[in-house]
Amino acid sequence: MSSGIITGNVASMGVITTSIDVASVAANTTAEQTFTITGLRTGDLVTVCKPALSAGLGIVNTRVSAADTLAISFVNATASPINPAAETYLVLWIRPDSTQAGVAT
Repeated sequence: MSSGIITGNVASMGVITTSIDVASVAANTTAEQTFTITGLRTGDLVTVCKPALSAGLGIVNTRVSAADTLAISFVNATASPINPAAETYLVLWIRPDSTQAGVAT
């Protein structure tokens, strides 16, 4: 076994574009919002790219919360609510073939 190699393979992966309309995020808070993305499965790894800057608004986590459901956690680091316009996000999804506990040594 090779030192430092993580075992497990990627079964499939892809990049999609999808229109996402984020609901208003209250001041000084973090809120998870969900969006329908057909084909996502629990266990998929996901990351998103928000195309435009919304000052004070950040993405702190992404996950597949249920089949066909992308969950994005937004943080509002300002003293006012932020309600960004709808945008076309890029979503990278990776479906592992298998996962292993720990790193192979």
